[in-house]
Amino acid sequence: MVLLVGLTLFGSAFCLFWGQLLVGKLLLPLWGGSPLVWNTCLVFFQLALLLGYLWADRLGRGLAPGWGVLLHGILLLAGLKFLPFQFGIPGQLEGVFPSLALLADLTARAGVPLLLLSGTTPLLQRALGEAKRDPYGLYVASNAGSLAGLLGYPLLLEPRLSLSGQTHLWTGSYALVAALVLLGGVGLMLNGREVTFPRGDPVEEIPPVSWRERWRWAGWAFLPAGLLVAATTLLTTDVAAVPLLWAVPLSLYLMTFILAFGGLYPNDLALGTTALLACGALGAQVLGWARPWFWVLPLHLGAFGLVSWACHSQLARSRPPSQQLTQFYLWLAVGGSLGGLFSALLAPQMFETLLEYPLLLGVSLAALAARGGRLGLSLGLGLLLPLLLLGFRPQALFRLGAAGGLALGMALLGSVGEGSRRRWVGTGMGLVLLLGQTWLPPGLQVVAEERSAFGLHRIVEYHAEDGSFRSLLHGTTLHGSQNLDPQKALEPLTYFSREGPVGQVFQRWRAQPPSSPAQVAVLGLGIGTLAAYAEPGDEWTFFELDPTVADWAGRYFPYLDWASRRAQVRVILGDARLRLQGIPDGSYDLMVIDAFSSDAVPVHLLTQEALTLYLRKLKPQGWLLFNITNRHLDLAPVLAALARALRLPAWQQAHEELTAAQRRAGLAPSHWVLMAKSPGGRQDWDPWQPLLPQAGDPLWRDDFSNLLHVIRWPQLPLLGDIQIPAPKQNPAVIAARRFGNASALFSKTAKEIFTMQI
Repeated sequence: MVLLVGLTLFGSAFCLFWGQLLVGKLLLPLWGGSPLVWNTCLVFFQLALLLGYLWADRLGRGLAPGWGVLLHGILLLAGLKFLPFQFGIPGQLEGVFPSLALLADLTARAGVPLLLLSGTTPLLQRALGEAKRDPYGLYVASNAGSLAGLLGYPLLLEPRLSLSGQTHLWTGSYALVAALVLLGGVGLMLNGREVTFPRGDPVEEIPPVSWRERWRWAGWAFLPAGLLVAATTLLTTDVAAVPLLWAVPLSLYLMTFILAFGGLYPNDLALGTTALLACGALGAQVLGWARPWFWVLPLHLGAFGLVSWACHSQLARSRPPSQQLTQFYLWLAVGGSLGGLFSALLAPQMFETLLEYPLLLGVSLAALAARGGRLGLSLGLGLLLPLLLLGFRPQALFRLGAAGGLALGMALLGSVGEGSRRRWVGTGMGLVLLLGQTWLPPGLQVVAEERSAFGLHRIVEYHAEDGSFRSLLHGTTLHGSQNLDPQKALEPLTYFSREGPVGQVFQRWRAQPPSSPAQVAVLGLGIGTLAAYAEPGDEWTFFELDPTVADWAGRYFPYLDWASRRAQVRVILGDARLRLQGIPDGSYDLMVIDAFSSDAVPVHLLTQEALTLYLRKLKPQGWLLFNITNRHLDLAPVLAALARALRLPAWQQAHEELTAAQRRAGLAPSHWVLMAKSPGGRQDWDPWQPLLPQAGDPLWRDDFSNLLHVIRWPQLPLLGDIQIPAPKQNPAVIAARRFGNASALFSKTAKEIFTMQI
């Protein structure tokens, strides 16, 4: 029975995690890539988890365990009525409150299956509370399933299966989990192994859990969950905008659950190392050190992993008897949800910088101070505090975000700690951390800085021998620069120089027979550099997702203001693909796709359906120009496959050989792809080269995309001659697809049977 329950927990957690990733990808083409979508999804999944745990708690108290598991299995089977996932088109839903419309769509289409899957783990563990001395050990199987879902989706499922295939396979897997839960409930009843409390130890004699203990559970869960979101934001924006990097902190988070509830707790040496690394991570973040990434990245990941392990170990040590297991998981979910929502939604509104990361690390250090590791903590603080005190500014006391963060830190310490000494230590550390100012590299001056749901934006100025420049940065991604010399202020720099690919395209495009007026669309505003190519009588339309970028482009940079004096210029806020649907067909002569998102082009703007939309909006002789400059992704094969699928001529130019003088003048390497709607749209010219598709180039659709295929993997000498077999020849893939077809047939049959019974 324990083996059956462990397998069921693994499968349930796998489906739950996989379902969250799958739902997010299904919504992307319909709702776009704005934070509204991801934040609403985050709220929805946290609410589903909380309600699932609450359901398990109430069901476990109201029914005998065998009957409760059986009823839960029947409801899981009823959830097949909502599968496979089919989300509505937001055209008629999007209005005054689009987030509420999306939340309603998620609740109606996916709420029941995901809620029931969330309640499976605590319900089954409680049912075996008497059959196994420590039912919490089964939590290892649940987190192992979550980890398998996290890693298996981008590595195995997404590269090989379309979204349609994934939804059918997920439906079949969900039906299998429902069958296993039903089998477990029937087994508990037939074998007479229902969980009943011994006569000598009735339920009434078990002392109730105090509210202080409940909030202590929530506090220990809050810290690592909040750190997970904060560390992921920090690493993916300020340290290295590497694809799939977000999966590393989440994997560590799940692994620490496995270690803690598997009975492996950190000793004094591990706690000392935790304190030392956490102090190092605090110093690196507060002082603004993001380079070199190959030591900053392991430092932050190591600190986060060890702190999470220590906090989860405190949860494992304080777990209650099995009769109160569902309450324990409910409050663990409360703390985890509050931590995730704090870092994802509240912190960007409270703090001007990523202050939640050092705040949560500092509170964690103070809370763990009495558990051991005093030597490591003393060494770390001895090095850290003098540096932080150098940046002390009393005026920071009057910032609302700093005051709110300090109050939050004190409240957390009150919930997880005992004794006034630790509170004073934590409060002092939190005060210093909150008032510590970010150091910037010499020569950089911050003109403006703003935190939003899109990340941290900075406008900086720097002075060099060849001139003074103003630049817009989103994390580590450069969105454009301007020369502060009034004589050169309107010269396009970085990726858009006149001698580079962009200048060549505009020169050749202007040489064509002109249309009156010339219509240009740009997907992605940046600082508005492309407006420097505007001519009198032109009509330019910029599509921009981030309101902060749209505001700053007109306030701090001259390109839009200059262009608006000689041409008609407008900026449309929102997801470009959704906004383009409202533009009449055949409107534009030239479309430039320059939609950067932390050094990566949004996937839903590079699919076959997206390209078909662009072509509809172009005039018969129109051109498409794609900026695929990227440090980590090689997007040329994707565009080559798209051009082949739609029979479009395509060319590319990698403008990478820049002289030292060009770099000092503000130019940056770039890579561009040009497509023509008409096969005879233009002839070849040097240095543009035909973009020829290869046999293995991936064709991205709304139904399928694969980041792994286009990642620029580092070349390792020992692995240079290893040949990786093509995925199509992998027997496991063929078996998975066959299993998906069989699972889809099984789930469809089960759904029809259940519907007829209803």
